Amino acid sequence: MDYKKLEFLGLTKNESLVYISLLKLGTSKTGKILKDSGLNSGKIYEILESLKNKGLASESVIDNVKHFTASPPEEMVYLIKEKKEEIDKQEVVLKNLLPQLEKIRNLNLEEPRSVIYKGFKGFKTAVNEATKYLEQNPEILAMGISSSKDERISRFWRTWTLKISAHDIKIKYLFSDRGGHYEQTKKIKNCKCKVIEDITPVTVDIFGNKVVLILNYDEPIHTTLIVNEKTATSFRTFFNQLWKKGKY
Repeated sequence: MDYKKLEFLGLTKNESLVYISLLKLGTSKTGKILKDSGLNSGKIYEILESLKNKGLASESVIDNVKHFTASPPEEMVYLIKEKKEEIDKQEVVLKNLLPQLEKIRNLNLEEPRSVIYKGFKGFKTAVNEATKYLEQNPEILAMGISSSKDERISRFWRTWTLKISAHDIKIKYLFSDRGGHYEQTKKIKNCKCKVIEDITPVTVDIFGNKVVLILNYDEPIHTTLIVNEKTATSFRTFFNQLWKKGKY
């Protein structure tokens, strides 16, 4: 049995072990459940109580002794539906709350600063932060792009570029190779792509007065967001010099 799949559906590791034991044993006392699951007695009642709250176990008393029974596996469908309904409600609340949170967050975000993000989600946060006010500076420049780097990142950039290009924003990318990522990206509307081989191991993205540096593609991905007009201008000047040397 792949317990990881049960964990993915919302059960803890111990809840998964106990639930499978209950399915195998039928109505049982805690002693049998402990023996089959391999757990110690310390938290068995806490685990069983949690399964009961999730609708995956029930309790009965036989000869003055507590017994526990697994609910049919189909109950997990209702558990997922309840979670989905809860997430939908949370999404509505969040949408209404976002404007208020943004007002509170007003930290003079255009003042010079730098922020380090880790992981793929952090990388996406950095890009979203950098492009939040992009309409004020409708140009995107990037260099150090390579097909040999994480395909997940390449896929994200292609999808993102396709979305941005629909708003008639000028896009210029300098690739380090002519691999698959280059061939697919150059077909996107409003996106001009050139190549300078082995230009830089660091991906540099310039959005108005913001610069995103992707320093490391191995997990955890390291991304730095720099908000500074002078820094962005320096990178933009450097990019424009290289752009003249690049080849289609």
